[in-house]
Amino acid sequence: MQSDSQVHSSTVGVMLIGDEILSGSIKDRNSDYVIRRFTPIGYDVREIRVIPDDRSRIGGTARALSAEYQIVISSGGVGPTHDDITFEGIAEGFNVPLVESQRILSFLHERYGERMHDDLERMARVPDGADVLLEEIGSPWPVVRFRNVYVLPGLPRAFEDKIDRICASLTPNGTFHGGQVFLTADESDYVTWLNAFQLRHPELSVGSYPYWDQPEYQTKITIRGRDAASVAHALDELTEFVQGKQWMVRVERY
Repeated sequence: MQSDSQVHSSTVGVMLIGDEILSGSIKDRNSDYVIRRFTPIGYDVREIRVIPDDRSRIGGTARALSAEYQIVISSGGVGPTHDDITFEGIAEGFNVPLVESQRILSFLHERYGERMHDDLERMARVPDGADVLLEEIGSPWPVVRFRNVYVLPGLPRAFEDKIDRICASLTPNGTFHGGQVFLTADESDYVTWLNAFQLRHPELSVGSYPYWDQPEYQTKITIRGRDAASVAHALDELTEFVQGKQWMVRVERY
């Protein structure tokens, strides 16, 4: 496992759990929501993994992501049914026991009353050392965080509510700036120049994307970074090059 000093600041890793996602029974929309909510507050989503309902895979993936990213979002496998094994997997992966959270147990008894039963009580068993967040993020349902791993349900409505509350509790870390240039050129026409361009701007993320279904353009080059001046300078350089080649369709800055 990496040491804490190797965790990349302001980064997010996502772990999607569920055989139903891998089989195509359910389409994932939770990862897209994480990107849309974390990016505007300056957190960079670096990795998304989709894994099956398997304890060892859950534990190993959670441990690996936890060592690399500041925040890990886990989606799925939280509930009372037989395949809700995320807490068990994380406990196994970090070599800690499952313990009963009195805070969650009290919440469940209050919520379900006479309908409470043993299977529902399973949801109160969490990895030893986990934080149970409720009032802290203003949630109507407990959110469990083990170290830097937020363990959330897969149901999109519940997942999105919790992501909103988690993001609201975080300190924003600036924002990202960027732009995109649309070209009539093929990637092969500018690949050498673009490789050198990226070397001149190592602090920026530069991407190139071909299109086959657009009548106006064939490719798009994107630039993204935290420093507005660096992004603006790079976009000016890119635009000048493209215009000189008479490939320019349009440029968008954001």
